[in-house]
Amino acid sequence: MSTTAGAPASSAPEPSTSAPGADPGPGPARPSSPWKIATASLIGTSVEWYDFGIYATASALVFPELFFPEMNRALGTLMSFATLFVGALGRPLGAIVFGHIGDQYGRKKALIWSLTLMGAGTVGIGLLPGYHAIGVVAPVLLVLVRMTQSLAVGGEWGGAVLFAVEHAPPRRKAFFGSFPQVGDGVGYFLSTGAFAAVGLLGHRALLDWAWRVPFLLSAVLVMVGLLIRRTMAESPEFEAAQEAAEAERDPAGAAAPAAKRDTPFLSVLRDAWRTWLLASGAFLITVGGYYIVVTFMSTYAVDDLGFSDSQAAGAGTAASLVVIVCTPLAALAADRFGLRRITLIGILLHVAVAFPMFWLAETRSVPGLWLAMCLPMLASTVAYAAIGTLVSGWFTPRTRYTGLSMSFQTAGLAGTLAPAATTWLFTASGNSWTPVALAFAAMALLSAVCLVAQGRRGTRGGAD
Repeated sequence: MSTTAGAPASSAPEPSTSAPGADPGPGPARPSSPWKIATASLIGTSVEWYDFGIYATASALVFPELFFPEMNRALGTLMSFATLFVGALGRPLGAIVFGHIGDQYGRKKALIWSLTLMGAGTVGIGLLPGYHAIGVVAPVLLVLVRMTQSLAVGGEWGGAVLFAVEHAPPRRKAFFGSFPQVGDGVGYFLSTGAFAAVGLLGHRALLDWAWRVPFLLSAVLVMVGLLIRRTMAESPEFEAAQEAAEAERDPAGAAAPAAKRDTPFLSVLRDAWRTWLLASGAFLITVGGYYIVVTFMSTYAVDDLGFSDSQAAGAGTAASLVVIVCTPLAALAADRFGLRRITLIGILLHVAVAFPMFWLAETRSVPGLWLAMCLPMLASTVAYAAIGTLVSGWFTPRTRYTGLSMSFQTAGLAGTLAPAATTWLFTASGNSWTPVALAFAAMALLSAVCLVAQGRRGTRGGAD
């Protein structure tokens, strides 16, 4: 991987000249197998995305009536989706905070704290009173607790991917780095499955009390995740980077020059801002597309096509199985044929399915709805499987947690606006899904342009 043009000579250039997982120098032997670390990352990420997924599902199915009942259904849904975006303002801050912890004090410590904060926020949502109990204070509290959730998510995914990749053998980086993405699918499966189950009680029971059950169950899952994460060993690359930093100090113990003392966040802004912006754009469709499938498609299926809450959640559960099964297969293909090539294919597949997913939903059959949600999720899986491994190689070990997390969460901030934006497009066009399909395809094309542009700047030689 070549250096980034224009990086100051006084500091480590971006992207890194070594791929993630490579031995950067003398350091401690690996204390844990890649399988153990990847499995621990998968389970922890499953818990995190279960928590995040139940919010996304609830925002489509019940929050409009619970927190915005004074509005008509369309406007209430729009406001509910807007909380996805407003609450997600905490994601970039979480990337900076937990990225700093992960790059300065250890990947393991950051991952434990992010999981703890996520669980607290999710249980808090499950205990919130609705609009009829406390009026406008209810949606305000919802947004505040949601921001706590988002702060935690900001430090989760990048750290989990990085932890797995830095322990992986050289020829299996994408495969082991895909385990957190499988965890996304597992969490999505658990969250949609939980809502499909409670949805069987009927819409009235779902609104009265049953919607709280998936949120409160998070407490049990978080405890399991914390027990697992406490058994993980620290990243060997982080420990080696810490030793290298110590070696930069002079014999008297003086600190390194000022340029070397920059925080990871400032280092990314100074040395790798182009990489950060292009990586954010490359991530856009994998995040925004996910939200359109999980939230907008669920609402469209229930409100406009006549499906039940349980049928919509069941289609989402089927889509999550696509993620679980196909992610490791796509990652193996990326290890074999190239990370950037497979990721680009996955991004462009979003363009190919943008219209067919609505045609299938319009059949108003359960199999058609399943295919309508599974096809775009398959495209997302192919793109998502290796993109974390690819982008982590665009940053040096000392700023990798921060750079990867900032890129993903910047895209996440824009992506969480997608359900509200597409709902507005749908309503403004007289309930036509055509503008939504065009927006979905446009997001994919933008991601493709950013990925190609970063590749032309030179990132990993032939490795990607």
